[in-house]
Amino acid sequence: MKSSRLILLIIGFLLFVTGFISFTLILIGGNLSYLAWIDRPGTPQGVIIRILMVGGGLVMAYMALNPAKESDNDDTVNPSR
Repeated sequence: MKSSRLILLIIGFLLFVTGFISFTLILIGGNLSYLAWIDRPGTPQGVIIRILMVGGGLVMAYMALNPAKESDNDDTVNPSR
């Protein structure tokens, strides 16, 4: 279980960093050569994909660092409170 969370963290971090660097470069007129295919449909779609890369990377890293808590499946009201 720990190894899958570590892999998710690494992939999320790489996705975030690549998207952030690519988004920053596109703002100043540059581009990462291996992400040039993103801009083929048009620049607005490329910017949206880069923003989704950054957001998706953050979500993946957050999910890897904060696993879901186990619930007791006890939805009854506690009368003593």
